[in-house]
Amino acid sequence: MSPLCNVALEYLPHRDPFRFLTNVEELVAGARGVGTWRVQGGEDFFAGHFPGEPVLPGVLIAEALAQLSGLVAFACKERPVMISARLAQVSVKFHSGVVPPAEVRLESVLVRELSGLYMFDVRAEVEAATVASGSLVLATAP
Repeated sequence: MSPLCNVALEYLPHRDPFRFLTNVEELVAGARGVGTWRVQGGEDFFAGHFPGEPVLPGVLIAEALAQLSGLVAFACKERPVMISARLAQVSVKFHSGVVPPAEVRLESVLVRELSGLYMFDVRAEVEAATVASGSLVLATAP
């Protein structure tokens, strides 16, 4: 594990209850990252999604992937900087539902950067099975 991984979460602007990354296991600034989200089942959103049969909302999986992608794009090699970007586009296919408890493995690879737009290939897995995959774009905030 890179020393950058130990402090990377501090530089996300997200806080509980909207920080979905539990750990950052690998972070290569400007290239790729791997992280996890441990979903316990007691999170507030499960009360309504769906009562008695909880399913992790796909939009939150996409958000977790965007949070990891922000670290990939904006973490510098010596010290990460506070991320100032917004999710600009999401194209993610959901292959199967995720029921708690689950450890969601998240992966993000920076594919291209152009004029403040950062495009990523992203994937989420549970127990080595792909549950979501696709691409997303982050845009630097003015």
